[in-house]
This record gives sequence, C-alpha cells and structure tokens, in this order.
Amino acid sequence: MKFITLAFFLAFIMAVHTFNLKESSDHMESLEEQLEENQDKQAQLYAKMFEDIHELQKYAKKVRARRGSCGFKLLEKIAEVCGDISSGSEVDLATICCSKQCPDDFVRASACPDKKA
Repeated sequence: MKFITLAFFLAFIMAVHTFNLKESSDHMESLEEQLEENQDKQAQLYAKMFEDIHELQKYAKKVRARRGSCGFKLLEKIAEVCGDISSGSEVDLATICCSKQCPDDFVRASACPDKKA
C-alpha cells in the first residue's frame, strides 16, 4: 500500500513537473518570438535612421557648395575686388555673402563704391 501511494505521489510530481516544463517552454518560445520581432523593428529603425543621415549629408554638401564667402574668405574677396579693406559700408556683406554667392560687382558696389571696375 505504501509503495502504491509512493508511486502515485511520484507520478503526480512528475506530471506536474512536466506540465511546468511545457509551460516554461511555451513561455520561452513566446519570449524568443518577441525578441525577434523587436530585433526586426530595431533593424528597420536603424535602416531608416541611416537613410535620413545620408539624406542630411547630401543636403549639407549642397548647402556648403552654395554657401558664399564667409569670414576670412570674405575679407580676401573684398581685398581682391577693392584693393584694400575699408570699414563703414552700409551693407552687411558678411550676412549676405555668407548665405549666397556675391558677384564681384555687388562687393565692389557695397564695399568700395568709389572704385571703378
């Protein structure tokens, strides 16, 4: 009688343990699926981010290519066109010529209007 009770008890414990293993296995599979989905989403986000970075780099190159004379380059251009650098111009050449290309005639008319071409 004790043997049958012990055997039944062991069988019950093994059945419960097997059920727990099956439940744990199902849970692990669910977690693996979620991980794969999250990794796919992350890869898609990184791909989109790198596309956006690439587009911004192309835009930045275009902006730098269109940018005019700024800082020392502007001073060099004024010295080249006018022969010397004088202050007192009413036109803000730094703002205008840095944002877009300024032709020599514009620089001459703004920085040294008395000088002839």
